[in-house]
Order: sequence, then structure tokens, then C-alpha cells
Amino acid sequence: MKSEYNIALIGDLNGAIEATLELLAQRNFPVAKIFPLYEGETEKTSVMFSGKPVDIIDIQDFDWQKIDIAFFFTDIESTKKWADIASKHCIVIDNSGAFLSDENVPLIQVDVNETGFADFTQNNKISIPSSEAAQLSLTLKKLHQEIGLVRISVSSYQSVSVAGKVGVTTLAGETARLLNAKSIEHELFPQQTAFNVFPQVGQFNDDGHSFSEVRLVNEVRRLLNDPAIMVASTQVVVPMFYGCAQSVHVQTHYPVDLEEVAQSLRDSAGLTLVESVCDYPNIITDVVGNDSVQIGRLRQDLCDPSGLNLWICADNVYFGVACNAIKVAEKLIKNYI
Repeated sequence: MKSEYNIALIGDLNGAIEATLELLAQRNFPVAKIFPLYEGETEKTSVMFSGKPVDIIDIQDFDWQKIDIAFFFTDIESTKKWADIASKHCIVIDNSGAFLSDENVPLIQVDVNETGFADFTQNNKISIPSSEAAQLSLTLKKLHQEIGLVRISVSSYQSVSVAGKVGVTTLAGETARLLNAKSIEHELFPQQTAFNVFPQVGQFNDDGHSFSEVRLVNEVRRLLNDPAIMVASTQVVVPMFYGCAQSVHVQTHYPVDLEEVAQSLRDSAGLTLVESVCDYPNIITDVVGNDSVQIGRLRQDLCDPSGLNLWICADNVYFGVACNAIKVAEKLIKNYI
């Protein structure tokens, strides 16, 4: 075990990387050197870590031999291009979903399925789930273990940061132009984001499902270790800058007491339950900028005695990407490297 580790990060410099660097410092991760990597062109020349600027490096000429852990927060194409090269020299922690169908790459969510850590040595790669699958599986893991879930139906209300920092600037720009009676042209998203809601995150396949929706279904099944559980997913873009809220309906094997469910949630690591059924967490005031998962509006279904409804909120960048990746790295350096 080393006392300090060299860390590389590739992805959205102003989004996931920025949040990860902030959390690495907050959590006192034993960092020797930081290497922010970028593919293509960027106006930025440095990022801040622990109050000091760190130069951004072109990934094309990068020497991976100096790295211990590499965080991949980029798209599938870039991940497939560079992860194999990087994993020959360091451990890759990937958030892109590039290895969704690869059973040789463990999918790990800390506090959900940590047994997969032992398998990373097969090819030096670990996948972490999408932010939506992460907050959903963390919420439902203990319920599934103790009570048993038959079906999960989830509608995820995604902020524009699902597309990275460019999503945030797109929403800000569209809002400003529309408020000044100017026209807009949408390019990043399939529809206008300002003052609008639309049920499409990414491109649809021939069956009308997006990759993000299929990814959530597959990841939740793997994380809950139940390939037979039925999962239905609809993902919606809403005009928020950060955060992901989910309206969830679950069906249990038999009717359960609501207090039993509430206690299970209270006992689950990483969750905060808003106790009053008439109260609920708010994206802006309760979750943005922190790594907690908040739950509210827990109630029994009106029509199905085995049905439960709840509301789940988390910051898709701080919790869903940065914190989850760092927690995996913390487990690695504590027990495996």
C-alpha cells in the first residue's frame, strides 16, 4: 500500500472533474499528483486543486505509466479509445457505461455491491453506475434484501448537466435569449431546454428506448443481484442546472407495513428520509452541491396493497459521479492496492 497516489482524470473539466477535485480535497484523499487530461481543444489551461492551479495535459501525449488510478468521466467513444491503453498501467474507474455488457468489468456501487472489488484485477477496470441507477439502487438495496421487490418503475427527471457543463450553459443561454424576446436554435438537446420538459436523454433505439434508460435497467439488475427483477425506466430532461429527481413505484412480494419500509430506509447507509409524508426534499436547497441521497413522499399505493411510492433526489454530479468514483477509489487503496 502506497502513502500517496497519482490520479488522472479525463472528462468534463468544468463539471465532473471540477467536482471530483473538490471532493478529493475535502475527503483528504492521499493524492501525490493530479493529472487533468483533455482530448481535443479547450480554452482552459488549468484547474484548481487544494487552492493551487494544476496544468491541463493533452491526452494524446500522456504517459499512463506514472498513474495509479484514472477516473474516466467522458463519453463511451473516448472511454473505449483510451481505457484499454490506460488499464495496462493503472486502474480505470469508468462512469461512461462503455462496459455495460462486459461481465469481466465489475459494476460497483459502494454500500450496494462491494463484492465485485475482487474481480477488478482481471483487466484493471471498474465501472460505476449512472447517477440515476446509483441513487435508485442505494435507496432500494436494503428493501430488496429484507422485503423483496418484484417490479420497479421509475421516472427520472434529469437536469441539463446530464450533458455536462455545456448543458448548463445551453440552458442559461436559451433562458436569457427567450427572456429578451430573441429566438433560439437547439443543437445539444433534441428540443428547447428553457421552459420546457421532454422525455428524451440521448438517442432512441428502434424500440423507442434511449441508451440511458436501458443502462439504468441493466445496472439496477446487476447492482441488486437480481436479473429477474422487472424494471421500467423513463428519463425526462427538465430545465434545472443540476440534480436528478426520481418518482418511483415499487411492487413488493407481499403487502408490508409502511413503518417497516421507513425503518429500512433509515438504516440504509447514505440515505436521508424526510419523515413527514407531506414533506419532501428539494433539489435546490437539499441536494445540489452535496453527496447525500434524500427520500420523501413515502406512501402506500392507492390501488395496489403491495405497492409503494417514493420520491428520490440527489446531485447527479457530486453524488452520482464524483462521490461514487472517489468512494470506489478509497476502497481500492484501503483493501486492494
